[in-house]
Amino acid sequence: MSLLFAVLAAGQLALAAAMVRYVRAAPGRLTLIPALTCAALVWDNAVIALGGTIGAGGFLEAVNTPRFVLHALLTPFLVVWSLAAAEHAGVRAAARPPLRIATGVLTLLLIAAGTAHDILGLSLRPEHWHGALRYVNDAASPVGPLPAVVTGLVVLGAGIVVWRRTGFSLLAATAAVMVVVSGAAAGIPVLGNAGEVVLGAGLLLTVRRFLPGRAAPAAEAAAA
Repeated sequence: MSLLFAVLAAGQLALAAAMVRYVRAAPGRLTLIPALTCAALVWDNAVIALGGTIGAGGFLEAVNTPRFVLHALLTPFLVVWSLAAAEHAGVRAAARPPLRIATGVLTLLLIAAGTAHDILGLSLRPEHWHGALRYVNDAASPVGPLPAVVTGLVVLGAGIVVWRRTGFSLLAATAAVMVVVSGAAAGIPVLGNAGEVVLGAGLLLTVRRFLPGRAAPAAEAAAA
């Protein structure tokens, strides 16, 4: 399992590197948010991959802490990204101020919930799983994975809207994979991390499809 997490880390690194190219070409929410998300997941997978080699103790606990902090602070921004993707795909409703305000409020609420559970309430304990060693949050909180689940559903919803508007189905498909495997991630942790790579690929393909300057031709082709 440690080797598998290393492969997933390499996959996220490749996605992050590809995203950086688009950030340079068109800096903004559409490119920056998924680039930061994929970069954070490189750390997440790499730390788990190296856990068995490092061994349980203060150092491994310290390098595991950013995994939870980054998840809590960055993952909800995919809600904002979903609206940006829909807007670049030509979904007119995505540009309406009430929806933008609602998206911002939901993002802040999810960040607050994640902060309460994974930062302020963080209580780490080591856990061995098929040869891999990682630290998990043992905090007693009703929030748990709720921010990630809600974020995944929002991305899925945006993907479906984009699919219906343009015929581009890959965001919806990869988000659906992430939502489905997240339910089994508690018992099989690697599924959640693998699902994140699949979703990251969907984010990258969406950025490539609707990058400013490409969105209009894509929309015209879909309309034709």
